[in-house]
Amino acid sequence: MGKYRITDNKNACLILSVLFWGFLLFVEFKGTILFHIFPKDLLIEYIDPVFYGMLFLAVIIIFRKAFIASVKDFVDNFKKYIGLSVIFFFVTILLMVASAVVIDSFGIGDSSNQQFIDEAIVQYGFLQIITVCLLGPVVEEVFYRGILFEMLKGKENSIIRNIIAVILTSSIFAFMHVSLADFSVTDMIANIPILMLGLTLTTLRCKTDNILCSVIVHISINVIATI
Repeated sequence: MGKYRITDNKNACLILSVLFWGFLLFVEFKGTILFHIFPKDLLIEYIDPVFYGMLFLAVIIIFRKAFIASVKDFVDNFKKYIGLSVIFFFVTILLMVASAVVIDSFGIGDSSNQQFIDEAIVQYGFLQIITVCLLGPVVEEVFYRGILFEMLKGKENSIIRNIIAVILTSSIFAFMHVSLADFSVTDMIANIPILMLGLTLTTLRCKTDNILCSVIVHISINVIATI
């Protein structure tokens, strides 16, 4: 990503990571507390857009040097990065569809997280679509393919460490999409397509060393899924 990397700002990475994963875990295990404070429909409609919207602005502002370096690198390697992004986009679609078909053949449907997203989009529309198709992908790429992957990968160019970082980042990404409050093996299996998504996005991030590539593919996948 050029001279500047997301993990160069360690204090910001720590604070934003605590907020990001703290929010996800709070909603999973103690989210019902909020129903006693806010109307349920209002909470479901606005909690994700507000949270991801705030984080979206925060990561764009705080990590602006890393994003600017990424944009410059992307422009300099435009043909290469677009070509790789297109290839990984279709590979991702293939892997996700294939894994979903196999899972469905065993009578396992969508994960609880996916069901919640589908219902929220149908019921609340525009704000949820913006969150799923733009805010969520950017924020998640910064935290998973940015902060987490860069920390696990380190600065040395070790093939073994890169592979381990790709696998761990993808696994954590998939695991955080599992309903932890109502944890079940079935729900974990239902999230295998998310694991496939994580593996392709993280591999693309590793191969290009430019987070914009994984952001573009993530947004594209979510847009197609939403449509």
